[in-house]
Amino acid sequence: MALLASLCFSIPTSAFVWFAANRELAFWQGYLGSGWLWGSILLFSVVAFASPRLFPSLIGAIWRVIHRLALGWW
Repeated sequence: MALLASLCFSIPTSAFVWFAANRELAFWQGYLGSGWLWGSILLFSVVAFASPRLFPSLIGAIWRVIHRLALGWW
């Protein structure tokens, strides 16, 4: 069940962070390959499976940082 929840939350989170990082790197003519996206999804899945109590706080912290950056509250 933890892996299913992990996929529901980690895929959009990983994709959003990957796209944002690539957008910033494009300015400097850089690029993160799709292996980084799959690696982050795999990492989130391992964390969700190994420590189901840590996973929600980890995803929550990532989305709080994303929200602060989007609003310019850093």
